[in-house]
Amino acid sequence: MTVPWGYWKRVLAGAIFGLYMAHLLYFLNPQVDITLLRLATVTIVYGLICGFLFGTALWLLRILRVRLIGRPNPQGTFRTHGFGFIVLAAFLSSITYWLHLNAVRNYLPINAVRILSKSTIVITVTAFLLLALWIVERNANSRTSRAIFIAGATLIAVSSFFLYQRRESYRPEPERVVIANIGTVAGQRAVMLVAIRNLPYDWIVTMTGEGSLPFFETARRRAYFTRIEPFPTTSPKALWASLATGKLPYRHGVTGRFSYRTPLSGGDPDERFLLLPSGVGFRGWGLIPPVQRISAQLPGGDSLPLWSIVEKLSFHAATVNWPAAMPGASTIVVPDTVLRAPLATVPPEVQGVEQRFNGTGLAKPRILAALAADFAAIRATHVAASTHNLELEVVALDGFSDAQRALHVFSNEIPPRSSAKGEAVRAYVEQLDKHLGALAAAHPDHLLVVCAPSGVVPPSPTSSAWSMLRDLVSFEDPGADDGFLLMLGPHSAHRENPPSAYVVDVVPTTLFAAGFPVGADMDGRVITDAFDEELLRASTLSVIQTYEAQRVIVKR
Repeated sequence: MTVPWGYWKRVLAGAIFGLYMAHLLYFLNPQVDITLLRLATVTIVYGLICGFLFGTALWLLRILRVRLIGRPNPQGTFRTHGFGFIVLAAFLSSITYWLHLNAVRNYLPINAVRILSKSTIVITVTAFLLLALWIVERNANSRTSRAIFIAGATLIAVSSFFLYQRRESYRPEPERVVIANIGTVAGQRAVMLVAIRNLPYDWIVTMTGEGSLPFFETARRRAYFTRIEPFPTTSPKALWASLATGKLPYRHGVTGRFSYRTPLSGGDPDERFLLLPSGVGFRGWGLIPPVQRISAQLPGGDSLPLWSIVEKLSFHAATVNWPAAMPGASTIVVPDTVLRAPLATVPPEVQGVEQRFNGTGLAKPRILAALAADFAAIRATHVAASTHNLELEVVALDGFSDAQRALHVFSNEIPPRSSAKGEAVRAYVEQLDKHLGALAAAHPDHLLVVCAPSGVVPPSPTSSAWSMLRDLVSFEDPGADDGFLLMLGPHSAHRENPPSAYVVDVVPTTLFAAGFPVGADMDGRVITDAFDEELLRASTLSVIQTYEAQRVIVKR
């Protein structure tokens, strides 16, 4: 049986789409090494898969159209080669690239985003050139039609060559031994990092304007206070791993989903796909079997969290209530499972404020339990900072997010003060304000870093054409989902209208403040605007290649 040319046209269009998606697979996973042979193999595989799937689907639609409305041309008349489906495949590929370019800006290093942006432009230009050729080909004779068809195929091949040329690898080189020059100030400047889940910048501004947060009001006038840019993610795991490590997901491997190791990523067990082209269903059919699914271990995945870095430098840290912090990761570890134990009775410190939550109904016990867990975490931090020789204390306050869920507050707009939800939210934040103020007053020798990495609802990545159009037509307040960063204590500086910070900036800035080297493989920057001139003149920014080396030699 002879397969008609019309079917092969559709298969070819699907194969071209697969060709571009094979490149996208590696653009989104720059930690995987790529060679010309591997890319050629993957391109052939994805070309066959996409060609068969899309070609067959389009051919079935063509059969349905013929049965319903008949053939568009009488049999025996000349029809141009008509690579309209190829033009369609090029435009669909361009749209897919643009969607992923918008979605992964906070997941990939800046150079990877630039390369993906240039590749997206290459495909878009190719699509418009193919469209121009198709318009000319519609009224061409047989010989001209074939020539135009060959020109289109050549154009696609040239664009593929440029995509490969723009490919770049971001796989770190393994280090066995590195040297950390810490100088004499390391260990002399203690830092306390407090991370609060789901407390937006705009809520702090609103409540300080109402006069209910004296600690934050004073800090906004005297200390460094700025926004933290939103971190688009489908899971908070990626955000909190980046907060703990100062690295983007392509380095620490925590994306909120599983990562995958397949023959497409090579035989090296360290290579795996983290960021897949989700917009084209790669999780369903785009991974060539056999597939090994890998779940990243929190809190830092493949990278060292901040407290482990300090311990690796032969100093001491305390970790309180951080999600999934393992015993032995620092000198003192207070697991979140201990602080979240069920309450038999309401603690005394909560009894004094429980009446403020009387209007919350069935949510009141959950709110009080969350508040008690936060109080216990702050109390444990007091004890660690007062009775132990520690250079770093890290504490996570998760109770506020639990209270939000109990109150069914699922938007970034703060509830009105006149409502029961609004009163409960304000009462909770006022308690946090009170205890943070007490923490700063009890330990004036510490630099207090308070960080909320996102608002209640972090912006989700644009993963479909519909969501992209929806965002263009109706978009939320861009500041409503911002977190905040506050730095108060010795040598902190107040700045008017400081630039926004990023989640990955917290670890490098904390290391610099404590006098420790910053990892060269970290994706964040040191926020020098947060410090006064005295500290900046007395400090030298030292850098270490990586803290993931097998051995770190500390030199003063």
